[in-house]
Amino acid sequence: MRPVSASLLLLWLASCSSAPRQSHPYNPLGWPAKAVSWVGYGGADSGWPVLREAGRLLLALGEFAEGPALAVEGLATLDGQRLAGAGQQALVGTGATITACWNLPFCVMPGGNIDLGRDAELVNAALRQLERTPPLAWRIDPNDPRTTIFPTGTRVRASGSNLVYTLPGHGEVLQAAEANRVWDFLQWTAGTDFPAQERSWGFVVRSSADWELLTPRQRAATILHEFYHQHQQMRCWLLGWTVVYWPAYLATFPFTGWHDHWAELGGPHAAGVVDRALAAWVRSQSPLE
Repeated sequence: MRPVSASLLLLWLASCSSAPRQSHPYNPLGWPAKAVSWVGYGGADSGWPVLREAGRLLLALGEFAEGPALAVEGLATLDGQRLAGAGQQALVGTGATITACWNLPFCVMPGGNIDLGRDAELVNAALRQLERTPPLAWRIDPNDPRTTIFPTGTRVRASGSNLVYTLPGHGEVLQAAEANRVWDFLQWTAGTDFPAQERSWGFVVRSSADWELLTPRQRAATILHEFYHQHQQMRCWLLGWTVVYWPAYLATFPFTGWHDHWAELGGPHAAGVVDRALAAWVRSQSPLE
C-alpha cells in the first residue's frame, strides 16, 4: 500500500476511533474553537429556527478550528492519535460546514420542533436491548463486520426537546427532530408514509400529529434508526460529508427501493440493523407506555 493511501486509510479509520476531537484545555490555540463550539451548541440546542441553524454552522466551524490546535499538540508531543484527530477534525469540520451553510437559508421552512426528550428513558431501554441482542440476530449481510450497533455503553439524556448522546470514544452528540412541510408534501405526492428521514443533525417527520400516531416503542426505535444514519453513516463512515451521502442515497434508491438500499437494509453499513434488533422489543409494547 502506498504511504499516501495508508495515511488516508488511517485517517478514515480514526473518524470512528478514540482519536481526540478537542485540543487540551491548556492549549490557547484551541480556545477560540471551544468558544465558537460553546456558542454553537447553545444555538443548535435551542428551539428557534434561525438560532438553531446558525448554531449548527458555528458547531461545524468549531470542529474545523480544532484541527490546527490538535496538529500543533501532535507535532509537539509526537502523538499520532492527536495528529490523526487533527486530520479528522479538518475533514469532518469541512463537510459539516458545507452542510450547515447549505441548510442555513432553509431555516424558514420547518414546521416546529418534535419533543424527543420525553422518550429519553425509553431510548435508553432500547439501547440496552441492542446491547443484549447477539449480532447474528440483527446482521443483514453475511460479510457485516459489526459486532455492536452503537459503541457499548451509549446512553442519552434529555436536553429540552432534544437528546444528547454520550458515546464512549466519541464524546457527546446532539440529536434534534423537526416537522418539515416540504418532506410532508413530497411524501404526499409520492404516496409514501415513512415515519422519518435523517439529517446530519437528527431527523425530520411529516408533522407532530403523525409522530404522535407512533407507539412509544416505535418512536424510540425510529429515533435510534435515524441516529444511526446521523452518526454512524454520515459522521463516522462519510466524515460529515452529507454532500456525498445524499447523492449516493438518491442515485441508488430508484434501483433498489428501501428494502435493498445500502443505507437502509442492503449491506454491511445499513441502518436497518436497528429495526431488526428491536423488532421483538417493539412488538412487546407495554400498555403503560
